[in-house]
Amino acid sequence: MSVIVPCFNEQEALPSLLDRLDRMHENGSRDWSVVAVDDGSDDDTFAQLLRARVDRPWLDVLRHQENLGLGAALRTGFAYAQSPIVCTIDSDCTYPPERLPELTALLEGGVDLATASAWHPTTLDGEPASVRRFLSRAVSNTYKLLIGQDIYTFTCLFRAYRSDLLEGIHFRANGYGAVAEIMLRSLFAGAAVAEVAMPLGQRRHGESKLKVGDAVAAHAGLLTLTSMLLVWHRVRRAGRRIAKRFVRQGGRG
Repeated sequence: MSVIVPCFNEQEALPSLLDRLDRMHENGSRDWSVVAVDDGSDDDTFAQLLRARVDRPWLDVLRHQENLGLGAALRTGFAYAQSPIVCTIDSDCTYPPERLPELTALLEGGVDLATASAWHPTTLDGEPASVRRFLSRAVSNTYKLLIGQDIYTFTCLFRAYRSDLLEGIHFRANGYGAVAEIMLRSLFAGAAVAEVAMPLGQRRHGESKLKVGDAVAAHAGLLTLTSMLLVWHRVRRAGRRIAKRFVRQGGRG
């Protein structure tokens, strides 16, 4: 299994992340490989990752020479991963990496995509409010209403995928909107999706890289794309119904 970790200026968060991954590896996750994608950091992130790689054979480090965005980092990680199951996690551990086995177990049971879900009704969520949380919940509710499916969280990076699903999902967004786009395109492709109720923790190291204006613009564009895809799917279904009716009537108008 491959675990993709996009990183951008995470020098303060990396020691905690690496320590937790070390303990997971020692406690039985020896068949996991971790792919850290440094997305053009201008702090000590890349140097820390290179140092960490020296005595961690399960860690691979990739780098963008400039900051291209979360979506671009995910594409780089997905292209590099060779495992039948590919996971993505946050470098700041706002979702605990120790809970990844809960997601991968769902894939072993036949699901195509499993995601942590901070907004699932059964999630016990007592963390303080933040801009990130407000935006995530607002856009997730909007997507849920738009597509009419019982998926509560669209913006969570903490996921597990079947690699064959990813091979058929061609997402365009380079920034934070990529996470929601992957979910939407997976649903349109007929993927079986499962959610694991999981609180969104509070970042304890460094600062969030989320720029609210950029995120809002990205989701506005994605909502437009989603509306177009919905119209296309409905027109396509209507065309199939008309064709079937025409066949049943023996080709008579």
